[in-house]
Amino acid sequence: MEKITGDSPGETSTPSAELFTTNEATSLSHLIVFDPDMSETMLAVGYDDAAQRLAMSYKGEPWDDVILLPLLFLWRQAIELSMKATIRDLCRLRRTNGDSDDKLIPANVDKRLRSYQVGHRLGALLQELEEHLAAVGGPPVPLEVLETIEQLAKLDESGTGFRYANSLKVKEARVNIATLAETLRRAWLLVHVTIDAVTNGEGVPGGE
Repeated sequence: MEKITGDSPGETSTPSAELFTTNEATSLSHLIVFDPDMSETMLAVGYDDAAQRLAMSYKGEPWDDVILLPLLFLWRQAIELSMKATIRDLCRLRRTNGDSDDKLIPANVDKRLRSYQVGHRLGALLQELEEHLAAVGGPPVPLEVLETIEQLAKLDESGTGFRYANSLKVKEARVNIATLAETLRRAWLLVHVTIDAVTNGEGVPGGE
């Protein structure tokens, strides 16, 4: 787990679970469990589930406008994490198939996916995903997924546009939340099941 930067330059502190212990569940009625070993894949599932629940809270009232950016953030994050998890699985599959390219080594994959050049950038992630799919002879990314991810990237390439006020520099828009939710969830789902499509549902040995 990454350390948290302190108040002084160079100062770090170890993450504390005090917030969890202060709010410890004493019965099953309100229990929710933090799993420190949750995989990237399952975290993406969590973001998707949270986005679905938020979308379902829409009531057709003016106040609903405040949920648009959080909704976009949740599904963008779900798509990003699923792309990264799929890239890791495809790199593992290529190594299993005998490909010895250094860029497939887990440490190098981690470094690349955390780099500024790739990181939260959907365009760069999509390019790498397509590269690995071609290398293993997998199916191409569906056109509808390409279009949705490219549209997301054009709207928020760096991953900050949906997180902060006044960061999204586009004009006011009237959005159909039902079609938006359907489009984003379908894009996420098709990315999420990519490795199953490649391996006929068998997954990759040693994968998540």
